[in-house]
Amino acid sequence: YLVLVPLFMLLYASVKSTEDKLPFESTVTSLGNYVTIFTSPSMAAIFFDTFLFTAGSVVVGLPIAILLAWLLERTAIPGRAWIANAILVPMTIPSLLSAIAWIQLLDPRTGLVNVVLRNIFALSSDSGPFDIYSLYGMCFVQGLRLVPSAYLMIAASFRAMDPSLEEQSAMAGRGVAQTTFKITLPIMRPALLAALIYFIIVVIESFDIPGLLGFTARIRVLSTAIYWATHSEVGLPDYGLASALGTIILAAALLLMWIYQRLTAHQERFATITGKGYRPRQVSLGAWNGAATAFCLGYIFVAVLLPFVMLLWTSVQPFYAVPSADSLARVSFEGYLNIWRDRSVVRAMWNTTVLALVTSLATILLAVLVSWFVVRRQRTGNGLANYLATISFLPQCVPSIVIGLAFIFVYVRFPIPIYGTLWIIALALTTRYLAFGSRATTSALMQVHGELEEASQMSGARWTKTLRRITMPLLAPAMINVFLWVAVHAMQELSMAIMLYNPDTVVVSTMIWSMWQNGRTADAAVLGVILILLSALLLLGAQAFSFVRGRSQLQS
Repeated sequence: YLVLVPLFMLLYASVKSTEDKLPFESTVTSLGNYVTIFTSPSMAAIFFDTFLFTAGSVVVGLPIAILLAWLLERTAIPGRAWIANAILVPMTIPSLLSAIAWIQLLDPRTGLVNVVLRNIFALSSDSGPFDIYSLYGMCFVQGLRLVPSAYLMIAASFRAMDPSLEEQSAMAGRGVAQTTFKITLPIMRPALLAALIYFIIVVIESFDIPGLLGFTARIRVLSTAIYWATHSEVGLPDYGLASALGTIILAAALLLMWIYQRLTAHQERFATITGKGYRPRQVSLGAWNGAATAFCLGYIFVAVLLPFVMLLWTSVQPFYAVPSADSLARVSFEGYLNIWRDRSVVRAMWNTTVLALVTSLATILLAVLVSWFVVRRQRTGNGLANYLATISFLPQCVPSIVIGLAFIFVYVRFPIPIYGTLWIIALALTTRYLAFGSRATTSALMQVHGELEEASQMSGARWTKTLRRITMPLLAPAMINVFLWVAVHAMQELSMAIMLYNPDTVVVSTMIWSMWQNGRTADAAVLGVILILLSALLLLGAQAFSFVRGRSQLQS
């Protein structure tokens, strides 16, 4: 119901004439929306810009992630553990705030980097040399956003790869470049393809950065085209056009996932860990250690320190100003006190807290039930379990803004009174995060033998009691990780929230968006810093739990 009904309504709306009405109010069925998309010159420009934005972002982010993963997992550069933790810090910074920070850094007139460069090189122009309001700027910021997640996806494969294969290549007289392209990258193909295809989907669905930077640059991609079709400043919303665009994005995502499965169908060809002397180890870079460390620290400075420090600086200024002696004298933390006097901010914080808790709990509950059915029923040859596994993963292929649009159609039409409430946002987020939650709990449940549950049931316990007293306690680590991951992402989510919220259901992410659009730069930065700190506290809580649990297991 959560996954298939909204997608059916999306497809239904895409073949309805809805230029001036909702899909189910129209009696005309046609392919007019698709004809408009594929024959309109403005739509051709949107498709082309989407392609350039996606390709540029992946070209920026994926090579950096691959190099970082190789350096931190396969080499012996100093401080690897500290660098690896620092690389993940940007995951606590929402994409919207990253875009705001880089606007403050690379605005052509007032950006800190541009001002410093003009002063150093005595440039006569009062703008540039960099312009964040461009396709290049969008690709740069989005590419940096991809690095931490791509690093996590790729690093494990580098860590597990048997170095003897590269050693044999070196003994055969092959250089580093030949070994890399003939041995390392072909073996890494599944991990690299997974990262490439997954992040193509991520960039296509991205709304925060194209919405903020592309709006000023007058560059529209598919995600922002869907938003502006349903939030038209002139005329009525065109839900039919938005639905057709959403269907095209969905089809592209499903095609990419199918291609990945075809390319990695014979996974045994890529196996390097066997029982024959496998020995993972790091190699020394010798004289290149300094350059490798400098590269890692340079990335941390650009992707972590610069954006956060810029947000912090903006939050303690009454209005944005380039750092100088005069602006330093205006530093004040009154913004952090005054922000709580705004009732809409207090409402947004409360709504965000409720949303994070409800979404996390609902996702965990559904994920555990799906995992139990998939794992336990697959052993009995139940074909329905395979369908359930596929359907539960489907939201991973559906862009967030498309899910938000589909939920509009479902709950305006169906007699379930949650449209315009916080619960529709929570339900949409639960649907989006079900894929991650069910995969995490399924992996954990596979390690729990079914005989434990059988023993409980033979003792007279009902299935629900067995699940509550036996299965769920054993899944507690995975459940807590899912809870924290979902809570952090629910607090930061903008795409679905901006499609479904109203003034009574505003959350922190939509409040920051609204503040920035209305010129309240300092307030947006204050709220952003608070959101980042809350996300960091949740992630530190997860680290602390894992550490305490690990020590208790060692002691027992």
